Amino acid sequence: MTAHQQVSVDDAADRLLARLHRPARLLVAMSGGSDSTGLLVALARRRVAGVEVFAVTVDHGLRPESAREAEQAANLCRGLGIGHATRRWIGDKPSTGIAAAAREARYRLLCAEADELDATAILTGHTLDDQIETVMMRAARRCDPNAPGLAGMADAVLLHRRHWLLRPFLQTAREAICDYLRAAGHGWIEDPSNINPASERARTRMALAGSSPLSPSEIEAAACERTRLADAAAAWLDHHAQVRRGVLMHVAPEGLHGDPAVLRYALSTSAAVLGGREQGPSADVMGRVLQACREPATWRMTAGRVVFDGRRSGLYLCRETRDLPPLAVTADTAVLWDGRFRIVPSLVSEALSVPPILRQAAMGLFPGVPSSVAMRAAGSLPPCCSTEGHSRGLACTPILAPFDRFLPQFDHNLASTLAKLIGCDDFPAVPFADSVRKR
Repeated sequence: MTAHQQVSVDDAADRLLARLHRPARLLVAMSGGSDSTGLLVALARRRVAGVEVFAVTVDHGLRPESAREAEQAANLCRGLGIGHATRRWIGDKPSTGIAAAAREARYRLLCAEADELDATAILTGHTLDDQIETVMMRAARRCDPNAPGLAGMADAVLLHRRHWLLRPFLQTAREAICDYLRAAGHGWIEDPSNINPASERARTRMALAGSSPLSPSEIEAAACERTRLADAAAAWLDHHAQVRRGVLMHVAPEGLHGDPAVLRYALSTSAAVLGGREQGPSADVMGRVLQACREPATWRMTAGRVVFDGRRSGLYLCRETRDLPPLAVTADTAVLWDGRFRIVPSLVSEALSVPPILRQAAMGLFPGVPSSVAMRAAGSLPPCCSTEGHSRGLACTPILAPFDRFLPQFDHNLASTLAKLIGCDDFPAVPFADSVRKR
């Protein structure tokens, strides 16, 4: 990592404020560590018309010191003249997977505070060091050198379809932030989990020991390539694909002979959406799918709960009908069904199941497609979307499992295209100027 490839604390703060649409209300996720403290101090020094800054500390309650550290963060905010709140993770903690559960709780609590403040965006202090560690960890888990995750973290991520999380320090080194705080006379809290070898990130950090096989420019190039690929996949889907009733995608035959990298990205993401999963099939499986797409013969393959059905009339993608869950509907309780549909509450309280689908009814729901495809598509609908379900007054809306919880800006155009095809609400635009379409 060379200094000229990095962005200083002051430049990172100035770039963020220059790009923001105004008026803006920013919520800084303030842990008290050097990264979030540096971000908060930098913003506090810049009183910009039309931009308000607030802070929130999430107390996970996992260490005895956490409550005292949250109070230290509150004291710093008071000294800087910035409004502060503490949100606590209350309830039982899992005995395994605690790091992932804590991360989910943190995002949920950050969104709750952003709701309370009507915040424009949530800001975190993720640094260039965090970015490099993330890329190295993902690379260690994958054999595919072109895996999308190797582009690292996006500098903007949409959480739960409603709040943009921004990371203005992704090109700023942690040591530069520490130097900035020392010069300003501010201290920070050291989290012992950062050096706990039980953590994969801590082990990666210790292995790197301040050096890096990656430069900021290399990570930036990978991010630009992922954005280009996602945008090309969005254009391909818009031109070649149609989706009926939120469950059956048809790709025209001429669309199956394009750029293999674009087809892989588009079909993998589509499979995740149609299968109700956050991730698409593995690279090896998608390689076999692409190979089959080039064969003139009729073929069929199941991957990621999705049946890929190749015909002369094109490629059909649909959720397989095995292991479909029952639908238990309770008044005043929204239901997420099969990772694919959100069921609107109604006045009934009962368990519904998918009735046997008759061929004639299936062809009526999906006219003009092969009968076996129509039967599969009809069988993959939730009970409330069948002809019988409509009479019960239930309504359902498709969701996009890969993007509803966590949408990186890399994939924003792709998610919007799939939302249009599937028939669900679009995603909010990023809250800053994006004229160069970066991540």
